[in-house]
Amino acid sequence: MATNSEIKIEGSRLFSNEDILAVNQKLLDSIASGNFEVYKELCADDMTCLEPESCGHVVQGLGFHKYYFELGAKMPKAIGAPDMTNNITMSNPHIRWLGTDAVVLSYTRLDQVLGGDFKPLTKTTGETRVWEIRNGALVHVHFHKS
Repeated sequence: MATNSEIKIEGSRLFSNEDILAVNQKLLDSIASGNFEVYKELCADDMTCLEPESCGHVVQGLGFHKYYFELGAKMPKAIGAPDMTNNITMSNPHIRWLGTDAVVLSYTRLDQVLGGDFKPLTKTTGETRVWEIRNGALVHVHFHKS
């Protein structure tokens, strides 16, 4: 059973768990579609991350990620490839609030892509993303991908 302090914290949040899942899916959709403008809109300029692409280093800022968005936009479409975008799904999400102004979201990320032979392929990774409420908006401030 919840204590009085837990009820008070729950009642004073600006965003629901459903809001967290929705904004995170919007972020994942921007990644899948290569839309850096939406990605940048959702992320803090000083966002940090640890991911396989950073080779074990903590990366700060958006420049590292912008490179991959721009690279994807420059890649020629393979001859005969169907006109499809990637799809990213969160499986088994877990939400942990840190007070009333930050939340940790962990899940298994399922990336559905077309392989080199144009056959569907699903890749899985573990992701943890930290969202912070800044000036009344959810802002993505950190993630870890493994």
